[in-house]
Amino acid sequence: MVKKYISKTTVSYIFLLLYCFLSFFSKINAQKLSENAQISILTCDAGNELYSIYGHTAIRVQDSIQNFDLVYNYGYFDFRTSNFYLKFVKGDLKYFAGTDTFENFMAEYVYFQRGVYEQILNLNQVQKQTIFNELNAVLNSEKRFYTYKFIDRNCTTMVLDILNKNLTSKINTNIKDSTKTDRTILYNCIENLFYENLGINIVFGVKTDQKFNHIYLPLQLLEGIALSQNNNQKLCNETKILNIQNLQKSENSVWNSFLSFIMFFVLIVCFNTKPVQYFYFFLMGFLGIFLLWIGWYSNHMELQPNINILLFNPLYFLLLFCIFTNKINFIFKLIYTIAGCLLIYLVLMFNKVHFLMFLPIMITNAILLARLFLKTKKCKELNIAL
Repeated sequence: MVKKYISKTTVSYIFLLLYCFLSFFSKINAQKLSENAQISILTCDAGNELYSIYGHTAIRVQDSIQNFDLVYNYGYFDFRTSNFYLKFVKGDLKYFAGTDTFENFMAEYVYFQRGVYEQILNLNQVQKQTIFNELNAVLNSEKRFYTYKFIDRNCTTMVLDILNKNLTSKINTNIKDSTKTDRTILYNCIENLFYENLGINIVFGVKTDQKFNHIYLPLQLLEGIALSQNNNQKLCNETKILNIQNLQKSENSVWNSFLSFIMFFVLIVCFNTKPVQYFYFFLMGFLGIFLLWIGWYSNHMELQPNINILLFNPLYFLLLFCIFTNKINFIFKLIYTIAGCLLIYLVLMFNKVHFLMFLPIMITNAILLARLFLKTKKCKELNIAL
């Protein structure tokens, strides 16, 4: 057994660093900004990781007289949080605000070759000081923690709230996305990641089919700031490019594509055997139960209600039970019911951006149900078991 210990010297060193850190931020918090101080919004392009596919927003506060240049952002989270994924799904995962030097912030985005844009805000001195004080007050209180929501509360909306609270006019929302639905906006963000996009559209409910009503993505905020005013002047004069986007986007691989998706369903239809058919019905029923569970379990309003329950129907489980127990009359009733749900789903989906994405599933469901109907009818006529 190895005994781990920390020496007194190490403890002293840690307390010294902690003291210096707290002293530094206490000093920052009490500072009055000089006339040279600038506050700007930093917008970062999307990365290839799933958590970064929508980009990032942060606030930069720099003061050459006071000799500091800090970046505040609400995008921090801890993967080591117990039950991380369950909390993320439930909607009670805590994100938190933090700060770093501008130099360190930029080093990360330069390393990952992600674009960074800066918009220096035209603020009066009172607005600068108020925003600066609020940012530091948040860091030194429980307000630094917040419950993350896909659309309603994230790193961009938190920055937006601070701006709207302190500007003479709210950020202009008359942006190019303003005529689209939230689902369309999010769908277009990750077109090149087919299965990630599919998964998101399976779990997202009807709330995301509503028209855009507030800014929640980094590039939306960048566009809104460029259109906004403050103190009867433009909120920002220009958008500077601090780092050019050189990141190679994830290429459309054959495996992560609509083509591989279609091929899966072609194989399901072509291999007309009982095991394949039963496996498919089980898969549809399982996804239906999953959607029921996540709709009940999660606090994310974007997930409920979800019309995909009409496609991934839990009744497939009951259908399998009736097949295995040879309850012919119940099988007919369930086929009619599931087919009715499928028809309703087709009508509701017809004008949705993800209609074509889900079309192979609808066609496969219809074909397998029709085959089961004909086979059950034949067995009934011959008075034999399925």
